[in-house]
Amino acid sequence: MSNKKKVTIEDVAKRAGVGIATVSRALNDSKGISAKTKEKILQVIDEMGFIPNTSAQSLKIRQTRQIALAIPDIRNAIIPDIAWSVEQAAKQHGYRVVQINTSGNAMLELETLRDIKKLHVDGLIILPVAYPKSLEKMINQAGLPISVINYGKRMNPDLKADIVGLSRQEGKLVMEHLQQIGRTRIAYAGAPKDKLEERYLAYEQSIRQVDTSLIYIGEDISFETGRQAADYFYNLKEMPDAIYAVNDMVAIGIVNRFKELGVAVPEQVAVVGIDNNLWSTVTTPQISSVSIMGSEVGRLAAELLLKRIQTHNTSDYERMEFEPWLIVRESSVSMTHYSR
Repeated sequence: MSNKKKVTIEDVAKRAGVGIATVSRALNDSKGISAKTKEKILQVIDEMGFIPNTSAQSLKIRQTRQIALAIPDIRNAIIPDIAWSVEQAAKQHGYRVVQINTSGNAMLELETLRDIKKLHVDGLIILPVAYPKSLEKMINQAGLPISVINYGKRMNPDLKADIVGLSRQEGKLVMEHLQQIGRTRIAYAGAPKDKLEERYLAYEQSIRQVDTSLIYIGEDISFETGRQAADYFYNLKEMPDAIYAVNDMVAIGIVNRFKELGVAVPEQVAVVGIDNNLWSTVTTPQISSVSIMGSEVGRLAAELLLKRIQTHNTSDYERMEFEPWLIVRESSVSMTHYSR
């Protein structure tokens, strides 16, 4: 039995330099507290590993027949596929789904785990993007069954959650393809490197020397980021001959803007994304993309979570992987195709 002293709300208040009532407001997301103070308190809670008493109390409450799904951005076209599959699996077991948008924000990902008890759900499926340092710690302390859809980072094998992800790094498939079709000046368009960082690392590790002028980092992984990236690459002294986009929405934005600028895809610039969402097939040209098996991953994550909820099992966590695969379309054909 551990002799480690349990952290109390009084300890948190003292460390944060506030009153107990203020800590309570932060925990309950109540009015009467500034955003800056709340952020400071939540950071202290994270550092000290404080778990509100509601965590222990809620274990005695009967099941709610609801699960939560925490996603980074519902506007990303791959997310509806995942959400639909989760919802259908939940319905088959008589469960409803509560949806949470974290905006790919590290603090919001942690808040979701910290506040999950307040949602009155029996379990959580989370798709992290920012992967804050204390994410795994918060998962282990959540006190509810959790399934992680892991597209971005290697996670601790001892994590107390079921994990569904990919067997290969999807970004490597993109880079291998672009190099195989003869593209040599390959650019990267993505989000801040702390989001989906494995996709950026695949780019960095696939070329001998990184030319920083060929890297465009936007604020998010949206269509607008793609359009901004296209403008940036268009105005370089020498344009890239290929672009690896962090996801399909960015790739679609790039192709859309290049069309307006008179840049031919793929003749001048090949473009490849990741997700294989529906919209990549209705653009002109159609966009090459790596399938990350969104529907299948969502369904399996839900099935594993519901099984754990129903069996009350707190051990033998599953590690399931799907094989990503590249679908080559019009946006990235071999350069030899145009030199005949």
